[in-house]
Amino acid sequence: MKSERETAQFEDLSSKIQMEASRWVIDARTSEDWSVDDQAALDNWLNASVAHKIAYLRADHAWSRSRRAAALKQPAKEQEPASVASKFPFLSLKFAAAIGTIAVLGLAATQLAWQDYATYRTPVGGRQLLKLSDGSQLELNTNSVVRIAKRSADREIIVDRGEVYFDVKHDPKRPFVVFAEGRKILDLGTKFLVDEHPGRLEIAMVEGRVWLAPPVGSDARAANLTTGDVAVATAHTTTISKSTPDALSDALSWRNGVLVFHHTSLASAVAEFNRYNDYKVVVADTGVGKLEINGKFRTTDITMFADVAADVLGLHVKKLDGYALIER
Repeated sequence: MKSERETAQFEDLSSKIQMEASRWVIDARTSEDWSVDDQAALDNWLNASVAHKIAYLRADHAWSRSRRAAALKQPAKEQEPASVASKFPFLSLKFAAAIGTIAVLGLAATQLAWQDYATYRTPVGGRQLLKLSDGSQLELNTNSVVRIAKRSADREIIVDRGEVYFDVKHDPKRPFVVFAEGRKILDLGTKFLVDEHPGRLEIAMVEGRVWLAPPVGSDARAANLTTGDVAVATAHTTTISKSTPDALSDALSWRNGVLVFHHTSLASAVAEFNRYNDYKVVVADTGVGKLEINGKFRTTDITMFADVAADVLGLHVKKLDGYALIER
């Protein structure tokens, strides 16, 4: 157990981080001359630790919430204190109040970032179903890592790597929040798939709605995703398209240990199979890789897949040490 001194030191550090996050949010939100150098400095601060990122996300959310509340309570002419606050930050009572509000609302998130997450991971080829105390469920696909807030009152998940299917029990009084690739995903009663790649995030909506926040420090707009939407998000863009129920079902076939391909290029099918197996398949050249394949295969039957693909497409398989080569 932590001593009182250690606890006090931790709380002091958490408060300091939250206050810094609050100042960054207010600067970014209200500055009339926010520069490239300012953004670079913010990015450096965010990348210094996960605690910084989560503190900023909470502070930014608190700022937006406080602004919405102010808009409901005040006439339109009183809703824009930004110019005064940005020019005279230490003289503005509204600015000080905003910092206080953001710091209080965000402190718990910073503490969670430092000590209160449990980590779960799956090996290559593995899957794991996690049942939460609120009735929600997470299913991790191959080679995936998530962190789950330990406190039952805090429904927060961080997807560090891989692919995770969420079946969320909605509770308007206790938001369910997912953080992945610098994005915040807020559940609004949902079943959805999160596929995290370095620099790229894909969200497939099976049922319900989620709110997808823009990247921290970005001018991009938030997005409301509904059933059938597939969002591909990067650091600067969010592209949304519609998918069919059959396509979404195929995308989730890994939950049954199966991969389904419909007119899929051999290169794409091989790349998908290689995610689930230490024994790899290699396509000899781009011409072979462009050939299309159809079928349903067990995720672990990679050698059978290589043999069937070669037979159907009139190719040859050369089985070598550690991998199989598909060639003409």
